[in-house]
Amino acid sequence: MEPALAKPPGKYPIRVIARLTGIPIDTLRAWERRYGAVEPGRDDRGRLYDDGDLQKLKLLRRLVERGHAIGRIANLGEPELGKLLEAGLEPHDRDGKADAVDLKGLLEAVDRYDLPAVDRKLGRLSAVLSSREMVHEVVLPFMRQVGQGWQEGRFTVAQEHMVSASLRNLLGSLVRVQAPRDGRAGLVFATPPGERHELGITAAAMLAAAGGLGVVYLGSDLPTGDVLEAVRRTGARAVVLALTRTELGPSALESVRSVVDGIPAGVDVYVGGAAAEARPDEVRQAGAILIPTFGALEQAYRALGGRF
Repeated sequence: MEPALAKPPGKYPIRVIARLTGIPIDTLRAWERRYGAVEPGRDDRGRLYDDGDLQKLKLLRRLVERGHAIGRIANLGEPELGKLLEAGLEPHDRDGKADAVDLKGLLEAVDRYDLPAVDRKLGRLSAVLSSREMVHEVVLPFMRQVGQGWQEGRFTVAQEHMVSASLRNLLGSLVRVQAPRDGRAGLVFATPPGERHELGITAAAMLAAAGGLGVVYLGSDLPTGDVLEAVRRTGARAVVLALTRTELGPSALESVRSVVDGIPAGVDVYVGGAAAEARPDEVRQAGAILIPTFGALEQAYRALGGRF
């Protein structure tokens, strides 16, 4: 008995795709042209879609029907689109989105060291809220309560690191959804050597992603040379640094000054965090721009073309 031959991948013209997905032809063309949702091949008669295009378009249609904006999800891969569907959020859930913000449940999950529950709760909220709402209504309050809990001894360093890991995962999703489509260079985010608290800089990067700005996230405790190399290689438009240690010493400010002195002309260095706010004159003397609040940071992002 001869082995069965593999079935060749389907090739569908646009009229067939429109019928199979339930998406009008004009809408299909708009999703491709404006958002790059799929990139079909072509023959002498026009577009030809494969099975992967068909599956993704079906997922996109179902998510748009549930209230998701096509501009936010068009560039996601099938696994991420599937996860959004698994969240089980219908349009009426979006009407009560303010009630969906459950910081108490998040903090209880941190108490239990339950990282999957934290990821799951954040994922459901990100499916309901806009990126900006997610940052302001969930991430920032959550971050502040975790930081306060750490200072009061309720949370351990390990729990803070667990939350940082979860927020980094969420940042990755935001970056993929909100990636700038005009090829603009990103902003570099880091903390100087010795600065291991990452929550603030992660939130700052999320806010940039929510505004459609490119994000180059380096994380915490970065040598100055690595920050400068990232700026040079990416053509970054600005650097965002966080200074949080209350015992901030001259080495941290020297790192800020080294970044300011080493980056190309025209690239600004924004510095925020509790320690920076406590020593504003020294931050400015280092040549950096002090950002005292996340509201001020959002204004700075607007000046760079951020859309809020």
